[in-house]
Amino acid sequence: MVTASRPSKELAELHFHLGQSVEPHILWAIAHEQGIKLPTKEYWEFHDLVTLNKEKVTWEDYHKLFHLTELIQSSPVSMERTVYEVIGGAYRANNITLLEPGFNPMFRNRSGERDLDQIILAALRGMERALAEFPHVRAGLILLLDRRLPKEVNAVIVRKAIKYRSRGVVGIDIAGPLADGFKYDDYADLYAEARANGIKTTVHTGEDGTAEEMEHVIDVLPLDRLNHGFRAYTDPKLMKKVVKKNLTMCLCPTSNLSVGFIKDGKHMQEVIQTLWKNDVKFCMNTDNPSMLRTNLAKEIDLLRKYECLDEDQINQTIQWAFDAAFVPTEKGKNLYL
Repeated sequence: MVTASRPSKELAELHFHLGQSVEPHILWAIAHEQGIKLPTKEYWEFHDLVTLNKEKVTWEDYHKLFHLTELIQSSPVSMERTVYEVIGGAYRANNITLLEPGFNPMFRNRSGERDLDQIILAALRGMERALAEFPHVRAGLILLLDRRLPKEVNAVIVRKAIKYRSRGVVGIDIAGPLADGFKYDDYADLYAEARANGIKTTVHTGEDGTAEEMEHVIDVLPLDRLNHGFRAYTDPKLMKKVVKKNLTMCLCPTSNLSVGFIKDGKHMQEVIQTLWKNDVKFCMNTDNPSMLRTNLAKEIDLLRKYECLDEDQINQTIQWAFDAAFVPTEKGKNLYL
């Protein structure tokens, strides 16, 4: 019998979506337990679907798949198992001892059919189960707002984050495709309300948009961290602003390479080295690990493969991840338990 060995270095992951972080066989099982009609009755066809196993991947492919995985997770039972499996799996596979998975609870309640509080509480139960089973791990949940939802709906998510802060909701984020009428300026008050009530803030920016858009976002929203943000490398003034605001970027190399936002290894090297030389803090993340067939160790290995950083610099990015965490913990101790 072959036994697994524990990876030597502890890692932290701050940006990944629950919908695309569950292994295909677990999603398959959850779907059948919930009686959800899937696009196929053949497991390997389903596997290829949820891992985007095809030559070309588009931004639209991403969001179509999000809908399917969110549907499968749209019950308290499935959310509890999802969070439990993701936290335990990350620790066993990559020795990730600090995790902050994100999800939008509104996309798990089947347009109001399921109770929103029950969805969030189930996710928290799954986290608590995992933390009790792996006491060296620390974790907190980030609730995602979405650019396609009306502000009044996103406001409900912010208030739920505040409500469950003491149970382990640590932050809010804005994600999703840009929709007509959406303005970041409209969310400054909600972000300020969240921070005033002990909730940390991050946002998806500087990925599919422009550096100019990213600068506007960090000017109007009170932020503690950034998801993606790599397009700042094109603008020295913007990088200085990121440094001044002490914002750590959660970069997702495989994700950005897969849809062409980062063109190739040479482009990735240029991005990473430019950020480093301009004193911008950043860390590696998976974004959608199951869908992209990646994990945090592979993401860090890309820095070596494309000769982006040396080992001391890589170790610094790992430390930056721990330093930028929203989870209010002491090392090796969960303050929620």
